[in-house]
Amino acid sequence: MNPSVRFAVSVLVGVTVGIVSARYMTTEQSPFFAHKYGNWNNWPVAGNPANNPYTQAKFIANGQLPEHFSEVLTFYRSEDDGGDKLTEDCTYLMSIDRPTARRWSITLTGNAGGAPQVLTQNDVISMGEKVTVLLSNSPQPGNWLRMSNADDPRVVFRLYDGDTITAQGTGSGALGLPSLTRVSCS
Repeated sequence: MNPSVRFAVSVLVGVTVGIVSARYMTTEQSPFFAHKYGNWNNWPVAGNPANNPYTQAKFIANGQLPEHFSEVLTFYRSEDDGGDKLTEDCTYLMSIDRPTARRWSITLTGNAGGAPQVLTQNDVISMGEKVTVLLSNSPQPGNWLRMSNADDPRVVFRLYDGDTITAQGTGSGALGLPSLTRVSCS
């Protein structure tokens, strides 16, 4: 084979492998940088000033600035507890014991127009220690996040309080991550 052709093929293969591997490393399936807790994903080094270029690329590509890792712990999911992708045609019930963190929030992204739906501990209608939130395209009684024309719905759960996060550890049991079950579909 001609040395020029061999060189061109080597460059093409190298560039292809580099692009494919970089894209994979910036997904939530990345075995090195993303941590899974059930159906929740977390990038624990996202807000660390010494984080890796793959983590930086993942957040920059999504137009996000990661919060500082010692102050905010962020979890993402786009599947229900059964492992099915979230869809706007269904109603979901999110249930969680009231977090002990100083502040917390639940955000639903992927809605038409890019307007995320946000629910914080100040907005919650609940008298007990259990907080329930319905995610649906149509209005629901109680705590509700609207899934309107959602292309790729995604739930983001944030705990704000470095001391609480550090004391509790990072296991899903210690953090008490919310469950997300499908109630019905239209």
